[in-house]
Amino acid sequence: MPKNKNAYVRYLIIHSQIKRNKYKYGFPTLENLREELEDQGYNVSLSTIEKDLCFLKNERGAPIEYDRTQRCYRYTEEWEFDIPLSPEDVRMIRMLVHKLEIFGQAEEFRMLQESIDRLANQFNLMDQYPNDKINKYILFEYTKGFTGKHILSDIYEAIYNKKEIRFTHCRFESDQPTQRILRPYILKEHRNRWYVIGKENGSPKIFGLDRISNLAVTDNEFIQDPDFYDEIFRVLYDSVGVFAFGVKSQDVVLHFTEDEAPYIKSLPLHRSQQIIDDSETEGLTIKIHVKVTPEFIKDCILRFGDKVKVISPENLAAEVREVWERALRQA
Repeated sequence: MPKNKNAYVRYLIIHSQIKRNKYKYGFPTLENLREELEDQGYNVSLSTIEKDLCFLKNERGAPIEYDRTQRCYRYTEEWEFDIPLSPEDVRMIRMLVHKLEIFGQAEEFRMLQESIDRLANQFNLMDQYPNDKINKYILFEYTKGFTGKHILSDIYEAIYNKKEIRFTHCRFESDQPTQRILRPYILKEHRNRWYVIGKENGSPKIFGLDRISNLAVTDNEFIQDPDFYDEIFRVLYDSVGVFAFGVKSQDVVLHFTEDEAPYIKSLPLHRSQQIIDDSETEGLTIKIHVKVTPEFIKDCILRFGDKVKVISPENLAAEVREVWERALRQA
C-alpha cells in the first residue's frame, strides 16, 4: 500500500459511491461525496475531492464523467479500483477472515479464505511471520452454532442476484407457520442473531433466520429500490437492534450512577450519545436520539438495573417502572 493510505481509502469511498449511480438517479454530487467521506471520518474540502476525482480519472484510468443532465458523477462503463497490498494489509485481512468463521463452511467465505491464503503466499507472509497465529493473540466473541446458519449463504446469494426467496416462517409467540415470499435487500446481525430485511407485498419486513425453514431461492428477479436501501439505513441509524420500522425517533435522557459512568463514557450506548452532566460524585447524565423499541429498552435500560434512571420522556420512565413492578410481583 502506498504511504498515503488515507488517500487510497478516500478513493475507495468515492469509487463505491459513484458505482451507486446505476441504481440512484442524480447521485452522487460533489456534496454527496463530501458528506459520505465525512461520515467515514474523512473531513476534506471539495477541492480535495475534485483532486481525488482527477487522480482516479487521469492516473488510474477511471471512466468518470460529470453528467450534466443528472448533475452528478458517473462511470461511462464498468470499472473497478484495485489497490496494491502490503504484507501488513494482508495480515489485517487475515484477521478479519478469522472472524468470518462465524459463517462456517459457506462457499463464498471458504473461497475468500483461499484468496487470502494466496495473497499471503504471494507476499511470503509465512516466512516473515512463522509464529503468527491470529487466534493465538485475539479471542473473538461469537457463536458458531446459531440457528439459521445453514441458510445465510443462500440468502446472501439471493440478495446479490436480486431474486425473491420463498420460505416458511414461524414466530416465537405462534405455533402457526406462514408461507412468505420476500424480496431480500440486506442481512443484519444483532447479538449473535441474523435477520433478513426486505419487502413483502411492497411493505418493509424483517425476519429472523432462526425462525425460517424450507428456504428456496426462486427464479423471480426483481429491481431493487435504491430509496428503500436509504430508508433501511435511516431507520437503523437511530435504532438499537433491527425492529424499528414505523417507530419515530426521539430524545431520551438517562442518568447513570457514578460507578457505571466510566463504562458508559468509554462505550457509548448509541452513536448519538451526548453528555449533559458529568460529576464524579453525582454520576453521569446523557442524551441520545433513538427509536424507543422493546430492544432499546431491554439493551440500554433494563440491563443496567438500579444503575440507571430515565429522566425523560415520562412515558418511557413509566413503562420502565411497570416492567420492574411486574418483576417484583413475580419475585
